[in-house]
Amino acid sequence: MAANGEADWDAIIDQQAARLEGTGIGTSAAAARGVDLEESSDLSGSEEDTTWISWFCNLRGNEYFVEVDEGYIQDDFNLTGLSSMVPYYDYALDLILDLEFPTDVLTEEQQELVENAAEMLYGLIHARYILTNRGMDQMLEKFRRAEFGRCPRVFCRGQPVLPVGLSDMPRHDQVKIYCPSCQEVYVPKSSRQGSLDGAYFGTTFSHLMLMCHPEAIPSPGVDKYEPRVYGFRINKKSIYYTREELGGMGNTTSRRRSERHSRSSRSSRTANANGGAGASASTTPRTARSEAPKQDLPPTPAAQAATPEPQPEPEEEPNPNTVAS
Repeated sequence: MAANGEADWDAIIDQQAARLEGTGIGTSAAAARGVDLEESSDLSGSEEDTTWISWFCNLRGNEYFVEVDEGYIQDDFNLTGLSSMVPYYDYALDLILDLEFPTDVLTEEQQELVENAAEMLYGLIHARYILTNRGMDQMLEKFRRAEFGRCPRVFCRGQPVLPVGLSDMPRHDQVKIYCPSCQEVYVPKSSRQGSLDGAYFGTTFSHLMLMCHPEAIPSPGVDKYEPRVYGFRINKKSIYYTREELGGMGNTTSRRRSERHSRSSRSSRTANANGGAGASASTTPRTARSEAPKQDLPPTPAAQAATPEPQPEPEEEPNPNTVAS
């Protein structure tokens, strides 16, 4: 029995190694798991039976993914439209489902492209799967265990977050995390997780899951940070709050200059548009004012003191040669 058991075990190992070589992922898969193919005989049967889906979801940085049921992937209706978005679609699908395909027709570079296409295809399938009841329940469990992380905002007090994409089209943006308490999106703390494509989670999932499971919606936070200077609240009418209306504190001076320039330009254009009639009409009052007699104003006390008093004229002495009449 022992001899037969050892022979059967050796046969299983050979078949597994041949299957890995046939899929073209034997070396990369073992390297990702830290396993040498030559030492595969030391692995347990459960580790040898690991599927591509389970291996992929357990890779470091792929913690946001859940394992999609193979039955869901095998239904062509669930994959509608993906064949035109993913290169090497048939090869990538066979790789995900652990189906053997001839690798002798592919070069080493093409096999690497197939592996990348399989990752992209699985991500797009994952975005559809998590909208189903089964997939949503799997993601809900991860959310409750805070496996997606927690909100970095202080007043959210460690609220668990959900992965969200800003676009449903692949290669547009990386995945973000959404906080249902403050309803804001943030960059994931881990750079590995932050490098995932946002289309693998989509723009719908996080909000649809909260709508389907309202008990998971946290109460809105009432705490809000309030800026203070020396313990005093800042006036809402100060430039601290109105800087957006002014276009930024650094642009205040240039903004005022442009406003003055605009006003002077408008005045010049208005004067030129009025023409000669307007000019003569405007100069007539000035001429009339200049010809009007000026009224004498009373002198000031200082001017009165500086003005010399008039001297009386001397009386004329009578001429003796003049005969009085």
